[in-house]
Amino acid sequence: MTIHNEVEGRLWLGKEARAFLGRGRMELLKHIDETGSISRAAKAMKMSYKAAWDAVDAMNNLAEKPLVERVTGGRGGGGTRLTEYGREVVETFRILEEEHERFLKNLSRRINEKDGHLRLLKSMSMRISARNQLAGEVVRIERGTVNTQITLNLRGGHPLVATITNDSLTELDIAIGSQVYALFKANALLLSTEIGLKLGVENRFVGTIERIEKGSVNHDVTLLLDGGARLCAQVSNESLEALELREGMEVEAFCKASHILIGIY
Repeated sequence: MTIHNEVEGRLWLGKEARAFLGRGRMELLKHIDETGSISRAAKAMKMSYKAAWDAVDAMNNLAEKPLVERVTGGRGGGGTRLTEYGREVVETFRILEEEHERFLKNLSRRINEKDGHLRLLKSMSMRISARNQLAGEVVRIERGTVNTQITLNLRGGHPLVATITNDSLTELDIAIGSQVYALFKANALLLSTEIGLKLGVENRFVGTIERIEKGSVNHDVTLLLDGGARLCAQVSNESLEALELREGMEVEAFCKASHILIGIY
């Protein structure tokens, strides 16, 4: 008996080798455009409000220009909407998805391989759990005996320093001008309400608290930086109360270079 395999695939849209938009995120953008609300869009997608905001922050951080923006005031009391650039991206993705479907149908008719080959390709796909995923360009490399310190230029001109091994530098083929991702968890960020605090940490960011999502033990604090990039920090109940954190407050965030992972596509 001959087994005919049907090829499936996912379409992701990117700029300059930066993949940041797929079908799920596109659906979220469409719902935001239709409802003018993150919460209603999340409900339509059957996802949590927190997960929806995480996706929006990731898209805005990695896109060339913000795709989603907040609107304050007005008859409806404010909300969330797509920018003109965001609508252009959604329409572009729709066209590409149509062509992608045609490609997969044609490929399915031609391919007839063993299942193991297709399973191998599928297993090579991977997702990560780091809350902070920022795109940047390598502008400086300082190689040491064992480790290398690289400096990235993020959106808005924010510098970010990461420490990786010399082997990683070679394996990832990182050079000046390389487009990479900086990845770090929310609990890697330390917050201070004292701007300019002297602390022996390589990375510091001044931003405004955009929102606070409270949990039973820890809370997620999202910071908006100049230029539109967003960072997510995780703080305890004690820290939230001691720092008296609130939305709209200016704070400084710190992150060690050794806590940052570097990824490429």
